[in-house]
Amino acid sequence: MWCTDELADVSFVQAFSLLMKLFVDHAEEYLTISEQEISDFVEKFLEAILDVLKIKLKAA
Repeated sequence: MWCTDELADVSFVQAFSLLMKLFVDHAEEYLTISEQEISDFVEKFLEAILDVLKIKLKAA
């Protein structure tokens, strides 16, 4: 069972990474903000997600 959970986590990480890459690629194409501003936004977004995940993991 543990191996299955680990594989699910890998799939989640890969899927999330792909979604973030697609977001950044499209943001660079369609938004009129600098690459640094996009990077800053993504970094803050990921920090917020990590905070939420930490809270959820502690509750589990």
